[in-house]
Amino acid sequence: MQYLLNIVAPLAKAEIRSAKESAERLGVRVAGYVAAGGAATIGVVFLAIAAYLGLARRVPAPDAALIVAGGCFLLAAIIGGTVWAITRQKARQMQSQRNAAKAATMAELQLLQAELELALHKNAKTGTLGMLVAGLAVGASAELRGSLMGLLRDVVKSR
Repeated sequence: MQYLLNIVAPLAKAEIRSAKESAERLGVRVAGYVAAGGAATIGVVFLAIAAYLGLARRVPAPDAALIVAGGCFLLAAIIGGTVWAITRQKARQMQSQRNAAKAATMAELQLLQAELELALHKNAKTGTLGMLVAGLAVGASAELRGSLMGLLRDVVKSR
């Protein structure tokens, strides 16, 4: 059982690292969108002021406010696009790391399966007795049965 845990541990660590980096990406996105939202809010305020001044005074001063508001909207678009591109690139990198960890885990499990099959073919009587004892242990222990079912669910989900 410890050997199996040693095989699965790198995948679990990769998933934890992935979750942490996903949280970091989310933080970067939130900060970027807050900055873009702040710039857009300033733009809307200047547009409102420009409309008010245009109607109230009918002087060219609102033109300056309109230019500033347009600049704020452009800045918000640039910030939003940059944040999206950066976080998208990091997400692709994380997916490739997850795939590599999953492939390594599956290779280790296949090697373990091959070793067990070889040992079973060499010692058929001992292997049969071991399977009977393992079946009895799984049937008798609810905790072991639950652990085995959890492991099977994880294997099915990964495929």
